Amino acid sequence: MKAVILAGGEGTRLRPLTCDLPKPLVPVCGKPVLFYILELLGKHGCTEAAVAVRYRGERIESALGDGNYGSVRTFVSYEDSPLGTAGCVKKAAADFDDDFIVISGDAMCDFDLAAIYKHHKDSGAKATIVVKSVDDPREYGVIIGENGMVTGFSEKPSFVNCRSDLANTGIYVISPEILSLIPDGKPVDFAKDVFPEMLGREMPLGYYAENGYWCDIGDIGAYKRCTSDLVNGKINAGIPERITDHSSHISKTSFVARKAFFSDKALAAGCSSVGAGAYISDGAKLNNAVVMDGAFVGEGVTLNDCIICTNAKVCGGAAVYEGAVVGEGAVIGDNAVISGGVRIWNNKRIEKGASVTSDVKYGTAAYPEMSEEGICGATNTVMTPEFAVRIGSSLSKISDSRIAVSCADGNASSCIKNALLSGISSSGGSAYDCGSVPLPVLACAGKLLGADILVHIASRSNTSVMVYSAGLLPLKRSRERIFQGAVSRGESMSAGWDSFGSITPFTDALMLYNSALTALSTFTVPYDVRVVSRNSRFRDICTPFAKKISSGREKLTVTITERGDMSEIGCGDTMIDPVSMQVIACAYEARHGHDTALPFSFPHSAEDAASAYGRKILRYFASSMDDRDEEARRLAENQLFMRDGFALALKVLSYMSELALTPAEALASVPHSSNAGRFIRVNCPPQRILSRLKAVPEENEGAVLASGDERVFLRPDKRGTGLFMFAESFGTETAASLCDRTEKLIRNAAAALKQPK
Repeated sequence: MKAVILAGGEGTRLRPLTCDLPKPLVPVCGKPVLFYILELLGKHGCTEAAVAVRYRGERIESALGDGNYGSVRTFVSYEDSPLGTAGCVKKAAADFDDDFIVISGDAMCDFDLAAIYKHHKDSGAKATIVVKSVDDPREYGVIIGENGMVTGFSEKPSFVNCRSDLANTGIYVISPEILSLIPDGKPVDFAKDVFPEMLGREMPLGYYAENGYWCDIGDIGAYKRCTSDLVNGKINAGIPERITDHSSHISKTSFVARKAFFSDKALAAGCSSVGAGAYISDGAKLNNAVVMDGAFVGEGVTLNDCIICTNAKVCGGAAVYEGAVVGEGAVIGDNAVISGGVRIWNNKRIEKGASVTSDVKYGTAAYPEMSEEGICGATNTVMTPEFAVRIGSSLSKISDSRIAVSCADGNASSCIKNALLSGISSSGGSAYDCGSVPLPVLACAGKLLGADILVHIASRSNTSVMVYSAGLLPLKRSRERIFQGAVSRGESMSAGWDSFGSITPFTDALMLYNSALTALSTFTVPYDVRVVSRNSRFRDICTPFAKKISSGREKLTVTITERGDMSEIGCGDTMIDPVSMQVIACAYEARHGHDTALPFSFPHSAEDAASAYGRKILRYFASSMDDRDEEARRLAENQLFMRDGFALALKVLSYMSELALTPAEALASVPHSSNAGRFIRVNCPPQRILSRLKAVPEENEGAVLASGDERVFLRPDKRGTGLFMFAESFGTETAASLCDRTEKLIRNAAAALKQPK
């Protein structure tokens, strides 16, 4: 058996561990990950392995020495330029004449490679993908298949797009004839290019589900977990020689290398790891800490759930807390405190007694993830001006033109907005400051200004930073990943003194919005139209236009959400709910010869309303993975009324005026279904619930449970904490009852998934 080991990764999410060290050489309990993989290959009968390198490849070649590692003979294959996972394999395996294994050199695993290889040979597949069930599939390629054969892929999906929990581990068995599909000298990826082409050519592509240990050491959290798992015996791998005569000062679940010095007056608790040549002084307390080879830990130092890299020095009385990383060769002065999550880059020096609360250079701990409500957290605790600068500088990475920014009323909102604008400018991006205006006003201004990113900040006890594409549409998945990664790792560019971006005040946003409302309010209705909203600023903007179209005494109330994006109409005993408002707007647009763009989750009654006038509904996704919804997104950018509560109300009232309809008659004039929606938080991966319910996957996101006149659309939220449920019923059962029934199914499925196997 032969193998190709992929060892070219830079490990950007592991920095500062990988600033000067290729990712495959990152040590776990003192031994590089690459060596664990070589031992695994030798254990299962591999005799020859090509190691494909690029970043700091010379260090890997030096670490391999004469090329003999146990029973495995190795040779190094260099990439002169990036060739992708498939391109580098073709180069490395040019002389292989039989099926071979492809495995990552920076992911720890203990899979039965011999069994995998045999399964591949017996199956007749031209390539076999080794998969494993995972809780969070967002950083993996997810495969979709049945009966051991692959039928589709979803590459690094959002939870929104997940329809399977089978992650591509990056371990394959490949037939040499597959290499003919890979062009020479070009970047080609197995998951993105080769495997889809195999499906297109109907070449047999199999998968093999492994239950062994596998951990892609992609970030600091994964690295810590892997170290802990190895110490605790959860990985079937050869741990290096260590001190075994545990006493009360070294816990049984801690690893201390035989060649480390560990004072008998120091303490290692939890799952701590101390590498060879490290020196742990009297009174030092380690709890779940990783101390790498050659590091020095002074007297009375506290290390809590952190990483101290090779040859770093933590001087007496200092403390390093949860999630922090001290880079190779860095020096932490006496009594200094490194706060949780802070990363100190290689060879940096922290002064005596300093209190460090932000990264020295860049990179950081976990920050709030994007959700459907934006990036949220406690004002001036999590969502600080400093963090807003970070968000702003990260936004510059996803904008191709200018960013339009606004905020709600209040000093806190304005402060966070100004800090965010500073971050955009300091990274070389340019922005429009639209001031303190409601969200619909920002959308209108952004359209005129040609901004491709819109940001709105609202601060009370919590702050929400909402980030949109043009037209208040959700970011596409590719942009979302770049942005979230830049925020969490602090990888934005710092502009030179003469390259700061411009911040242009745009004081005409409200005037522009008033002009747009003027164009929409060229009719009258025989009612006294009143506007109600908790957003007093937006209510005051809309009220003059409500008076303008009023020509009667009967009271008609337009109730608008605080954000300003949705509304409903009430008149007497009739209530037109937000969904029906949008269906009527679809009918209005269709009546005037226009198609309408709506979210993928919106009820299907809209299609009937549009088709009655010979028009159609285009759908866009909550997390677009590709360009399939591009036409819908372009249309939606020009239909801001669908995300502007008052503009939507004007469309509905204009429809009523044109056809001389009462609110009740307007409601009856369009297809009507019973609709309900809710969010159900679950304590297990939501995509597994979809699989257990046997929900039918939709085109690009979510899945559907349907029966007769009932339809429930389910999709995970962006953070994978639960399921959004959108129920629609054309029958006698109400959508609320349908929601109740489906929620019970979800709760039962979640409970079953928690049961021990």
